[in-house]
Amino acid sequence: MGGYFRAVRPMSVTAIEAAATQLRKILNIEPDARVQMVQLIENVLEEVLPDYLFHVMPDDEMPGMDGLTAIGSYTICLAEHTYVELCNGKPEARLVGAHELGHLILHSQQQPALARRSFNDDRVDPEWQADRFADVWLMPRAGVMKCKSAQGVAELFTVPIEAAHRRYVEVIPQKIEKIQGELF
Repeated sequence: MGGYFRAVRPMSVTAIEAAATQLRKILNIEPDARVQMVQLIENVLEEVLPDYLFHVMPDDEMPGMDGLTAIGSYTICLAEHTYVELCNGKPEARLVGAHELGHLILHSQQQPALARRSFNDDRVDPEWQADRFADVWLMPRAGVMKCKSAQGVAELFTVPIEAAHRRYVEVIPQKIEKIQGELF
């Protein structure tokens, strides 16, 4: 597994979750509320980030890509097909939009460094960080705790079932501990 990748400052899952939670508080989005991603990307971000730009790009100008956020900038670009799916509330497109938002929030003020791919620390991988941000942004812990199943998470937050399952499995041990604490 050789080669290089663009590394960013390391962030733990806890730090990423804190950033997403703080952003929800700043934007007055409740922890069990479904984020209105189109409204956020098109309107809200430009109100709170003066340098923010949003572009929908023709699919042929973004071959093989769903979205792009340049590290070090405040610009989100979505491929046209992703944007149309986002406007139609498709779960996968919501995850893409949240992933790009993760890059914007976590990486817009960074200059990535070149790192060896053999360096095995996900915490410096901007794609891993943006994926984690997308999960905790769309499916905050407090909201997931109210759900009885991964299917419930998927329905409440309009996310793909795979992402809902990943997040539910991550949060459920704390839910069980909380219930046990209330019982005993």
